Amino acid sequence: MADLKDTYIRVLDYLHEGMEDDPVYEWILEETTRRGLPRIQITPLQGRFIHLLVGLTGAQNILEVGTLAGYSTMWMAKALPAGGRLITLEADERHAALAREAFARAGVNEKVEVLVGPALATMAQLSLEEPLDMVFVDADKPNNINYFKWAAARTRSGGLVLVDNVLMNGRVLADGASDYIQSIKAFNRYIFDNYDHNVNVIPFYKKDEDNLDGIMIVQIK
Repeated sequence: MADLKDTYIRVLDYLHEGMEDDPVYEWILEETTRRGLPRIQITPLQGRFIHLLVGLTGAQNILEVGTLAGYSTMWMAKALPAGGRLITLEADERHAALAREAFARAGVNEKVEVLVGPALATMAQLSLEEPLDMVFVDADKPNNINYFKWAAARTRSGGLVLVDNVLMNGRVLADGASDYIQSIKAFNRYIFDNYDHNVNVIPFYKKDEDNLDGIMIVQIK
């Protein structure tokens, strides 16, 4: 097992080394550490994955729940066409401030709107001119079910809702897990029971955290 894990990590390093990142992505990671913000962003490979999904689906209207420093937001915003719009929700103004700086540096601030406040309260007041094409949920996990139901009701047929951190390094497999993990298990079960072949989970290994996690993808019909 150790040899398999070592091979997996070396493969990830190989992939990462072969695909260079924009300097702004590196700046976000450096500033996240310097300012004492949680360094719990998605991985570069996850970023490339959601970037591709934006392009492949032709998404023009995206909602993100959980901005943090804007790392995942940047990946999606860069894939948006001219005139595309991304609204990202963040509870902490310190995080939002760093994200706004990153968007300006990357030249995508015209496409991105950051709304600060508790996500569910913000969503309740949000007025959308058109249905959403894609939603990316990466916030407080016990509210996944609430975020998802709100998003599913406002996403066009054929659109996607993505939810990060649905595996939690395998802790969702354990019996007697904490209430936090139980909420993730209950959310996963709800999706599996209600979306059948329109759902999949892509596992990703987060080397910095030694954590095997995954993004759930649900196509809304």
